[in-house]
Amino acid sequence: MSSQPSLGHGDQRPRSKAPWIIGGVCALIAIVVVIVLVVGAVWYFALRQTPQSTVEDYFSAWQAADCERFEDLSTENFRGEDYTCEGWQAHISQQGEEGIVYEDTVVSAEVDGDRATVRVEETATKGAEVTEGVFDFELVQEDGSWLIDDSVIIQEPEEL
Repeated sequence: MSSQPSLGHGDQRPRSKAPWIIGGVCALIAIVVVIVLVVGAVWYFALRQTPQSTVEDYFSAWQAADCERFEDLSTENFRGEDYTCEGWQAHISQQGEEGIVYEDTVVSAEVDGDRATVRVEETATKGAEVTEGVFDFELVQEDGSWLIDDSVIIQEPEEL
């Protein structure tokens, strides 16, 4: 009889599954970490409220005459003591009936703690008449939200 080793597979010990399990768990953890980082970055850069986004949301609320949104974006100081939703909407409606169209562009923003200033250039058009103005929105941060608190005219637009 010969003493040669057997070439069959029956003599091999079963391989351990531990490296595969550990590798799979590590890959799963890495995928979860990447997803959390991506979601966090999207929230931080795209979804969080900034002073600029508050002012842009204000312009959208104005265009839609969305009183509820306007109130969510502004302080009582900005709205004024005589403010009513109906009066605000009537003012917007009147300007629309007069054919006045506004185009507003945020040109800069400065944040100083819980206060911010957003500079806006505005072009108002009524038929062939065009006037331009520049103004600053003063914002305050309350409970993590930026609210429009005041506006200051920097360059007075001509009357249309």
